[in-house]
Amino acid sequence: MPLFGELRRRNIFKVSLAYAIVSWLIVQVADIILPAFSAPMWTMQVLILFLILAFPIAVLLAWAYELTPEGFKPTADVDRAQSMTLRTGQKLNHIVVVLLSVAVVFLVVDNYLLDEGEPPPDPDTSYRKSIAVLPFSMSSEGAEDSAFLADGLHDELLTRLSKISDLKVISKTSVMEYRDAARNLPEIGAALGVGTIVEGAVQRAGDSFRIIIQLIDARTDDHIWADTFDSDLTAADIFAMQTEIATAIAEELEAQLSDDEERRLADVPTENTRALEAYFNGRRMVEERTVESLLESIRQFEVAVALDNEFALAWAGMAEAWLELPNYTADVDHSKVRREAATAAIRAVRLAPESPEALSVLGWHLLLHNYDWEGAERAFRNALEIDANNVMALHWYSHLLSWQGKEQDAITAARLAVEADPLSAMIETNLHYILMDARRWPEADTVANRILARTEFISLLGNAWIGKLRERDAEEAAALLVRWAQASNRDVEAAAALGELIIRGQAMGEVVAIELEQIERAGIGTEVPEIYAAMGDAENTILALQRANDVGAGFRSLLSMKINPSYDFIRDDPRFQALLAEIGLAHGE
Repeated sequence: MPLFGELRRRNIFKVSLAYAIVSWLIVQVADIILPAFSAPMWTMQVLILFLILAFPIAVLLAWAYELTPEGFKPTADVDRAQSMTLRTGQKLNHIVVVLLSVAVVFLVVDNYLLDEGEPPPDPDTSYRKSIAVLPFSMSSEGAEDSAFLADGLHDELLTRLSKISDLKVISKTSVMEYRDAARNLPEIGAALGVGTIVEGAVQRAGDSFRIIIQLIDARTDDHIWADTFDSDLTAADIFAMQTEIATAIAEELEAQLSDDEERRLADVPTENTRALEAYFNGRRMVEERTVESLLESIRQFEVAVALDNEFALAWAGMAEAWLELPNYTADVDHSKVRREAATAAIRAVRLAPESPEALSVLGWHLLLHNYDWEGAERAFRNALEIDANNVMALHWYSHLLSWQGKEQDAITAARLAVEADPLSAMIETNLHYILMDARRWPEADTVANRILARTEFISLLGNAWIGKLRERDAEEAAALLVRWAQASNRDVEAAAALGELIIRGQAMGEVVAIELEQIERAGIGTEVPEIYAAMGDAENTILALQRANDVGAGFRSLLSMKINPSYDFIRDDPRFQALLAEIGLAHGE
């Protein structure tokens, strides 16, 4: 073949081989040197592209020019008889051999002499599996009342992510602290103790909407992932979208999903959009924990179940609202509370036997109203098997453990609840209460001071003055009683007068008569037995405990009898022992 022969004569093959070897060596050396200078990735890309594009130019020059004693000349100008291509080819042979030798030496040194063993493992990103979903932003076209949608979508995504056991999800109360705050994500991540921040933006147009979700590494502030999800504004589509988002987040964070978890994620609690809206509103109200908000939440849940009688989450929300109502007002019909809570809790579990929300509220009802310690514990444990970070299950379960005398287990459960909802005053107040049960007064005071530095939380003030009664610090108890009355809009003068009687009784070391009417005028209901106990009034303490038991409202002053230091002075009274047995807490149980 004349062409092939001419290519050989002009040393095209040898030049190509030498060029390839030199290019490979250049790339290898650059691969070592460029990272040392923190060169961007495109630098290597540009170098490789240049070497590829320069190859045909090198071949063209080898074809068009020839090396002569006078230097490079166009091949067409060189007499064949005077051509030096043979000697040039021999030199190229030597050059190729040298280059190949250099390449071999480089490979040996790089792969063996400089080998540092196994390549370093991929960086550990398992910390990213602890996540906080910040409140969603909302933009709406022609819908001024769409705020509920963003909050509801946010709440439902939290619920679905919490069903994935391989993820630790911070509860809603804590993340809502950052609704309107300037978002320094590493600071938020550190405050909440998470590795990943989830941000969402909701855009609504008519009967359809879009959610833009992105994941941010809370330690490095690096962007991990983002995607856009579109849906129609129907209940079924909303739940389907939330399942899709939760699954995508789990995959991106390499969280493992069991078959049961995938099945639970696909659950559609209701297909009635109006019922879902009422449920979202009810959840928002029950979380405010005031008399007015709890009553309004009950009305919203009633709307939801009227529209969809099989909406288990709405039944569970209704039960929670009824169960919490007596903690925020003394003006309540306890028999109605018990009846309504029982109906709603039992209905919720029958409809959704694997719902942590339904199981938790059933457990609390069984404990408060039936003294069913075994049934309540079983319900709490079942809820926590499905969602180990379920805040309400941990919250209520810690009380059960504490009242049974399982002090350390109770504190552990309460601390786990705080980890899952670190900025919630309510959950920290629960820890304060459990520490008081354990008679760990300095630790309880530390928690109380931390909460009160942020907010005059009514429940904490209510716990704190009772704690000081138990601690036999009458003056501090009286001061906190007045502070609680002011914060909760009760009769401050009546509270102050009651405080003075408590101080006088403990100072005198003898019983000071206190009429029940004086206590009730101060707005005190469930704590009546503890006031009489603080005064050393054994007879009225027993009578108050018996009345609490007759009401059947699950007063904490009654359920805490086994471990409550207020009652140490009457523990051997046969009537006290009979009450312990009646509520399932007799010695040895």
